[in-house]
Amino acid sequence: MSRRGWFIAWVVLAGVVVGCGPTGPTAPGPKGLFDFHCAECHAQAGQPGGPPSIGSSKGPNLSRIGSATGRDAAYFEKFIRDPRSVRPQAKLMPAFGDKLTADEIRSLAEYLASLK
Repeated sequence: MSRRGWFIAWVVLAGVVVGCGPTGPTAPGPKGLFDFHCAECHAQAGQPGGPPSIGSSKGPNLSRIGSATGRDAAYFEKFIRDPRSVRPQAKLMPAFGDKLTADEIRSLAEYLASLK
């Protein structure tokens, strides 16, 4: 096979491998949204998406976030859309207003508010 043929084969193979990863939540509902969009940074050790050792990932533990004063679904909806509009110091938290639909944001916000 020529160099050009090998190059084309490599590009096709790379495209197939890159396209094989998950493209959306694997579980239905708000828990699936959390696992797909939030767990990478907020899962705790031993949880899906969390680190294998003690501690948390990059973000804070959200397992009881709904019990904090003033943390209702409306608060979380606004925070998920644009975190810095709610907490200017939330510099590492990405905005999801352009990544999730309004229904997904509402569902995820209600899920977070229920974590007590």
